[in-house]
Amino acid sequence: MIKFLMPILFITCTAIANAEQPADSAKLIVDTNFEGASARVLEIDHQKGHIRIMPDGNPERGWPVWWYCRVAGLTPDQEIQITVHPSIRPLPAGHPGGGKPLAGSWAMPAQASWSADGNRWQKTSPGKREEGAITYSLTSPGHQLWIAWGPPATPSMTNNWMDEIAEKNSSVNKFKLTTTREGREVNGIRITSPEGKSDNRPVLWFQARQHAWESGSSWVARGIGDWLTGNSEEAVWIRNNTETYIVPIMDVDRAATGDGGKEADPHDHNRDWSDKPHYPEVAAAQKRILDWSHENRLAVFIDLHNPAPGNKTAYFYISPDEAITPERRPHRSLFLDTIHQNYSEPIPLSRNTQSTGPGYHPLWNRISHTWVNQHCNENAVAVCLETAWNLPQSTTEGYQSTGAGLMKGIAKFLQAYAVIFKPQ
Repeated sequence: MIKFLMPILFITCTAIANAEQPADSAKLIVDTNFEGASARVLEIDHQKGHIRIMPDGNPERGWPVWWYCRVAGLTPDQEIQITVHPSIRPLPAGHPGGGKPLAGSWAMPAQASWSADGNRWQKTSPGKREEGAITYSLTSPGHQLWIAWGPPATPSMTNNWMDEIAEKNSSVNKFKLTTTREGREVNGIRITSPEGKSDNRPVLWFQARQHAWESGSSWVARGIGDWLTGNSEEAVWIRNNTETYIVPIMDVDRAATGDGGKEADPHDHNRDWSDKPHYPEVAAAQKRILDWSHENRLAVFIDLHNPAPGNKTAYFYISPDEAITPERRPHRSLFLDTIHQNYSEPIPLSRNTQSTGPGYHPLWNRISHTWVNQHCNENAVAVCLETAWNLPQSTTEGYQSTGAGLMKGIAKFLQAYAVIFKPQ
């Protein structure tokens, strides 16, 4: 079918150029000319209201998983169907799975995300799988709608959120981590109470989207920030006693271009944590972490991700035992136990962990939390949190509540185990 449909692509793209076509012309338009969008149009059946697409990411820029587009030319209450086919482009040679297309399940969530205004996102009803594709049915509330693999969190969206939270809260300051190889800013927020000296406070570092397509992790990061600026006793305690840094998107370039990022050439961000990083954002994060570690100040490092389609819980990846000293292993276990015991959010969290040891990936020792574990001060904890994306509760609200639940556990851990750091 795909080979038959490919010639239609030129006709479809011609229609896309006429994006201002009036809705009553009954001509559907698929638009990907905006930040973070990605979709290769295979067919548009205007009469039946049926659109066929596939992810349009360049495999050299990471797994072609992400798809995100705007559909215009609709009429209110019009029923439409969007069928998503997996990418047929082979992954680059030299990478795991190279030389053949990625398994289609990565690009076909059980429920897609859609929006009537491009800002507020909700789930479609469960899609229907058949013949290696999945079809989502929708009723349009107006003349256009947006549909995506998951709730988007583009660089502009996250920058707007950071501007807003900094404007509303005196404890929040936006900062520029660095500039990417393609000239885009990588930004974050720093949260700490302005009262008293913050120079010597323990540091919490959260980063998301080392794999650009994993948009849910940016929403988890947003949940962390929103909870930290709240009025709960735990949030106030964290603000008064720590410095917290949140970078909602590390791979800003690929998040902006709508590419996957994972296993990109020469390697993705989470395989770049070496003595000579390829990506400026990794180097900038490393420098900060080393500086804090030399001062004995790093308390918690968490890298935020989304896992495989079949994972039904959130869970932690941890470095293999041989990557950390024996004295640190009980400390890490206490941290994980405390998080799990204080977590009660819609997306469940498993206490079972997975290891990113030698059997996980050829570049296992260049994965972020392992690098941090091998370079940070002894009393720090460095892990990776994977938050399930293929559940009905994997919504913007579900992701944000995961971030809040994570912080409740971290507050209990820091308080209960008196993790007080004395600068050197």
